Amino acid sequence: MSTNEEKTKSKIDSVEFISDRLDTPILKYFWQASPLSGAKNTSIHKFFRKIAAFERFTDHEVFLFSKFLHVRKFESNEIIFRENDGGFGFYLIFNGNVNIYADEYEENSETLKAMNFVTQLEKYQYFGELSLLEPVNRRNASAVSQGVTTLLAIYKPDLEELIERYPVVGAKFLQALSLIVANRLQSIAKELRILKNKYNKEVSSN
Repeated sequence: MSTNEEKTKSKIDSVEFISDRLDTPILKYFWQASPLSGAKNTSIHKFFRKIAAFERFTDHEVFLFSKFLHVRKFESNEIIFRENDGGFGFYLIFNGNVNIYADEYEENSETLKAMNFVTQLEKYQYFGELSLLEPVNRRNASAVSQGVTTLLAIYKPDLEELIERYPVVGAKFLQALSLIVANRLQSIAKELRILKNKYNKEVSSN
């Protein structure tokens, strides 16, 4: 693909991304019930205020950030992405649950699902952060909706525009992503220490 073709495709993709962004008027954002989930007590504003990664954002900064998000709705057991798929989106769970599977995911094999099940993510949790930080990202697990699920997504073109238009908000979001990754690594290190201690005890007892 030529340079001109790449530029043209980038422009087209950006238009597509912008066209389906969440566009909540500021009064509805702060005060009214969200139209996304049918819940009477959940607004976008309240949703973000329950996520620790956004605690350093002012109310107005969260509002500006929310305008770069897309709404993605999934039916029960619908695949959000598969392991090794190209990744370019970060997702927050607005409503519902998402199951994470390692290795192969087979829709019709309950045994394989059980073997490869890693964890279930709930409302206010998030996944896919590495896709926004790595130049080329491949998903390291599969994500599948558990029940009807609504996600809020931000993609690389959105992040680039966010940084360009609102540098302070963009910088705070990148800091939030870095904190998320750091916390994930700390959790993995803790699990590895637990497994190592368990292994050493088993070796000693034998």
